[in-house]
Amino acid sequence: TGVNHPLGKNMIGAFYQPRGVIADISTLQTLSKREFAAGMAEVIKYGLIRDYAFFEWIESNATALIDQNEVILARAIKRSCEVKAEVVAVDEREGGLRAILNLGHTFGHVIESAMHYRGVLHGEAVAIGTMMAARLSEKHGWISSQEVVRIREIFEAFSLPVTFNIPLTLDEYCDAMMLDKKVKDAKLNLILLEKIGSAHITHAYDQTLLRETIAEFL
Repeated sequence: TGVNHPLGKNMIGAFYQPRGVIADISTLQTLSKREFAAGMAEVIKYGLIRDYAFFEWIESNATALIDQNEVILARAIKRSCEVKAEVVAVDEREGGLRAILNLGHTFGHVIESAMHYRGVLHGEAVAIGTMMAARLSEKHGWISSQEVVRIREIFEAFSLPVTFNIPLTLDEYCDAMMLDKKVKDAKLNLILLEKIGSAHITHAYDQTLLRETIAEFL
């Protein structure tokens, strides 16, 4: 359970494991195309952080997913649940590995809070934030420019935004990021990519490159 606060996204919350999970694919038909696409941002994330083959599969089946082919959707949902369960089983309360589920979220939450949680959907902010994380990873030499292009193209295939326009200065954006729950000992941990299909949490990134990345998007 996560509750948004004026200072930041999901700043208040609780951990409570469900007795069961029901995934009724037919309910997705009640969503607008924009809302459905926003959900797909999180599905794409699972491929990026832990399963390259799944990412490739999403690339190959983008049209069927957009058309909500039930067989293809069921496979996407099943694999997404499996990846999340694998991570949460190891780290229920986000002491370490589970943080990789937040790829793109640290950057994206700033966008959401700056917009007062209006005008931008969570998944849209995640897509933009993931692009920022990918670009910062590229600047460090961890992923290639070709991989960044692939990430951008899969988001664009689902009509998800990869850039944004918010009324924040570079310093204001950086200050807002420091409100993230992954700040420990005054250091902001970020989820960055080692390659498509593998992510890690680290504070060993170059602050100058971080500011350069944010400035590019601003």
